[in-house]
Amino acid sequence: MKLHEHAFRDLFHQFILLPIDKNDPHIPDFFKEFPNYHDANALLLYGYIDHEAGLTFEVLSAARHENDTTTLFPGNDEISVKLRSESIGDEEIVLLNKLTPNAYDEKIEQIHKFYKADKGIELCRKIKELDAYRHADYPDDIAVIFYDQEKEPEYCWVRCEDCQPPRFFGTLLNEPKIIEGIHKNDKVVFNLIEVKDGFFVAVFLR
Repeated sequence: MKLHEHAFRDLFHQFILLPIDKNDPHIPDFFKEFPNYHDANALLLYGYIDHEAGLTFEVLSAARHENDTTTLFPGNDEISVKLRSESIGDEEIVLLNKLTPNAYDEKIEQIHKFYKADKGIELCRKIKELDAYRHADYPDDIAVIFYDQEKEPEYCWVRCEDCQPPRFFGTLLNEPKIIEGIHKNDKVVFNLIEVKDGFFVAVFLR
């Protein structure tokens, strides 16, 4: 499956393999910075969320994947290579959810420490009822229906920063075209409302 065909929960704090075609003239230069790249045909990545930059993957090492067998090579602690999900969304990947390679613990610990989100953001990420409205590359960004009884509703993006379900708090990311009196970068509150059995919508009500 391609990366963009997976939900962010399949990729968040998980290991994946990104196949590499060494005959591709556009192969990234950083590939040669990793040990054993001559023998490799893939990169080992680790997924996490940067609250501002979205779903991101740290390149941990080169790897070789053949016939369902994966060989992992040493990493390179001298460099840090990050791939945003939007740049590799159309690439075929292999999930390695059962993999627990201890060789990369230090780098992964640094990722968890540096990109640790506030408790409110972490809670927002756990609310599966929001998943239908999450941006594919920016899981903390929610498409919210802004509704004013006197105007047509419109969708706007809100970056979630805290929640007390069913109320959510965040920053408006784009300038509304229809709803007046609120603007890009304003702090807003929206609600998660069940409109049918098991079907929810994220709504800002005036």
